Amino acid sequence: MSAIYTVLASLLVALNTLAGALLMLPFALIKFLLPIKAVRALCDHALNSIATGWVSVNGAWINAINRTRWRVSGLEGLNTKSWYLVISNHQSWVDILVLQTILNRRAPFLKFFIKHELIYVPVIGLVWWALDFPFMKRGGAATVQQDLENARKAC
Repeated sequence: MSAIYTVLASLLVALNTLAGALLMLPFALIKFLLPIKAVRALCDHALNSIATGWVSVNGAWINAINRTRWRVSGLEGLNTKSWYLVISNHQSWVDILVLQTILNRRAPFLKFFIKHELIYVPVIGLVWWALDFPFMKRGGAATVQQDLENARKAC
């Protein structure tokens, strides 16, 4: 039974990600082609709304497949109009889904620092770029200044 759940969960996350990316594509292209502040702001709002919906669907299938009981504290004072720095001891890709599910609609859409090479991942690399995820080269002394500037801009 476990293998069936694994296949089903993988299929659901893949289909949800593809659907979200397809919805984001027009806004990402407009954002890329028209780098005007007002246009970017409208595109960013649409992109973050779609991404929030994507996280909501992921949360729904996580709860449907895996009846985990969450015990989380400290969410009471959060709101979507403030910004937060979330630090996690990242162990696997599941950490990202869990953090997004727990903080969805309680805090702004989470943005993760990502290895620069991941921008080339088909479909999702474009989504990360469109959502303004900061890409880090992490190449030692030669790229430290650029990585710091990317981090400052993202924050």
